Amino acid sequence: MAAMGTSAHAIGFKAGEWEMDISGSVNAYYTSTSCDNIGSGGAGAVVANGTALNVCGLAGTGQDTNNVQNGLLPGFIVFTAKTKQQGYDISGTISIDPGTSVDDGTFSGGRGQSVGDNRRVFLTFGNESLGTFKFGRDIGLFGQNAILNDMSLLAVGGGAGLNGAINTTLGGIGQGYIYTQFQPQMTYTAPAMGNLTLSGGVFQPIQGTAAVGANGSRDTGFQGMATYSLGTSGKLWAALINQSRDTAANQSDINGFEAGTALNFGNLGLVGNYFSGEGLGTGVIGLGGADALGQERDSQGYLLQATYKVGNTKFGINYGVSTLDATSNDTVGSFGTPAANAAGILDENQQMVVGVYHSLTPSLTLAGEYITNKMKFQRTLAAPVDAESDTIAVGAILFF
Repeated sequence: MAAMGTSAHAIGFKAGEWEMDISGSVNAYYTSTSCDNIGSGGAGAVVANGTALNVCGLAGTGQDTNNVQNGLLPGFIVFTAKTKQQGYDISGTISIDPGTSVDDGTFSGGRGQSVGDNRRVFLTFGNESLGTFKFGRDIGLFGQNAILNDMSLLAVGGGAGLNGAINTTLGGIGQGYIYTQFQPQMTYTAPAMGNLTLSGGVFQPIQGTAAVGANGSRDTGFQGMATYSLGTSGKLWAALINQSRDTAANQSDINGFEAGTALNFGNLGLVGNYFSGEGLGTGVIGLGGADALGQERDSQGYLLQATYKVGNTKFGINYGVSTLDATSNDTVGSFGTPAANAAGILDENQQMVVGVYHSLTPSLTLAGEYITNKMKFQRTLAAPVDAESDTIAVGAILFF
């Protein structure tokens, strides 16, 4: 499977000099999330004064949330047209990425993106000696390998309690790695140098509000990625991100790097990824990355994963942690109203996933996961109380 989209079972045909490919995926999961404690972060989808997504979703202490929804992947259908002209390989890709949820869609514009999102709209051109240019919207470089190697990519992971409000669940986003996002970009991938591949480019500026650490969008972003293939034994990767953000009142920057590996030893698979940054946040790029005065908060995180395949069934476990460091401005009483003061900001997110994934056919996978989450807080008005939740997820995903 290519970057969260194109499957190995594409439908292809020729139209003149063009080759046309159509591929896609459909999935649905039943999820049940129990909120053991909402903790000191407060209620709502985004908690802890805008620094984290709620591990209890939209539920309160002692409440359960049950949904039939997408997993970490939305449904999607991808159309790709490609040809070779005057020595150049050229292609265009467009995707439609609908959700199955019927909740109000807090972040999606209503009804769980039922009319469809468009994650990929891009063109490519190049050749073996020149390399490849990509212009348009596609998966980012920073954080790409972490999510593509998360075993929950085919299932659910965290975020089930958000009721499909962001069109998918979260996997390990915010609990071990940063979400790469699908971003407008102009990137270049150099010709392979043996086993080494280098990519880099400019990206649409991140924007938002000062309160969540995303101040303005004046400067272009930059991301780069290096990948070293180990053949059938796996690969190594490293990536970086840089984005300056301004407003009239203040400025904050996003800087971060990550490094990781995916290794195969027969039926055993191991994955590890580490990130660190300033102004980066812990989940979505920039969310909670700076205080209200624009000073960057440091963040770090890691994901560790082991899977083992027996016949057509894969068993797996992963554990992820993301932490956020407060600034000198993040004092109790600095977050606005007294009600907000009590919530403080995120300190640490922890998640463990135990999963079973059975390939019923080459195109259809049945999956079940147990997910446990804990969120810690800092700079709270009173002694901080952890937020805790547990989720069970079962369902299926189909690729064609």
